[in-house]
Amino acid sequence: MEILLGLAGGVAAEVLQWFRIRKELHRGIPDWAQHWLYWFITGVMVGFGGLLVFVYQASDVEVSPIIAFNIGASAPLIIETLIGQVPQAERGAID
Repeated sequence: MEILLGLAGGVAAEVLQWFRIRKELHRGIPDWAQHWLYWFITGVMVGFGGLLVFVYQASDVEVSPIIAFNIGASAPLIIETLIGQVPQAERGAID
């Protein structure tokens, strides 16, 4: 159940983006929204919302329904933060 809520949170984040640009849609759908890669990446990020909820649960973290939805909606930010914490090696270093 919580994984589905994580996916729903990811969908809600995408709907919010469209809500923000709704007043500009009278000019037509933006070019980026007509490209398959945009929708593929959107689908992947929605999937990450459910996956992150699963990882939390697999780590014995109790995830309530509202937290699952929140994790799904904030999946891009969570992933960006996790990737940003990986130390960068200098080029040419053999450590």
